[in-house]
Amino acid sequence: MMPRPEPVTFHHRLGAKVASSLGRGAILLLPLLVTFWLVKFAYDKLDGFFQPFISSVFGQEVPGLSVAIIMIVLLALDALGSTVVFRTLGHFIERGITATPGLGSIYTTTKKLMPDSDTGTDDTGFNTVVRVEYPRRGVWCVGFLMAVIEDDQGASHGAVYMPSTPMPQSGWLVQVPMSEIQSIDWNYGEAMQYIVTAGVTCPTSMTIGKLTIATPGAVLEPQ
Repeated sequence: MMPRPEPVTFHHRLGAKVASSLGRGAILLLPLLVTFWLVKFAYDKLDGFFQPFISSVFGQEVPGLSVAIIMIVLLALDALGSTVVFRTLGHFIERGITATPGLGSIYTTTKKLMPDSDTGTDDTGFNTVVRVEYPRRGVWCVGFLMAVIEDDQGASHGAVYMPSTPMPQSGWLVQVPMSEIQSIDWNYGEAMQYIVTAGVTCPTSMTIGKLTIATPGAVLEPQ
């Protein structure tokens, strides 16, 4: 004779309901906490940048003034960037930096990593969103095609950076045969929203393309 199941008591039902509510609340709160932490981290770093100079002028630290100064400088640079004189001056300064051993390679590499950089190509870098079948067949990871490498056997491999969720800076880099990489018609912003929000905010559709190689450098062709 099978034993009769014990009835679920009120405190068990209440505990399960509270645990479920706490879980849903944590899911809603997590994006806010991550956003707050990132903003606070950036604010603390930026606000301390000019504080030594501000303290020497005003005799004390002025919270938030460093951030205001940086914002004004960025707005001024953006406004001046459209002038011929500033572009010419910036060109000569950039040439001087790139010609400096060590410093030039750091500057050039950093600039190429920026989305829509005029030093990069339209075919590789953060401008090219791709997906790779990983960690098993039928499961896909979204990443960025950073470069194309050709080995001594004549095979081409893509260097794909796959950001992690919700912190994209903690991703990893893999080499994948070009035949196994698919391009996606998402732009940088759409891909990063998809990754950072764990898919909560993302385009509702995507067009898949294939990657073909003419030279070591990807040429994108729609499928």
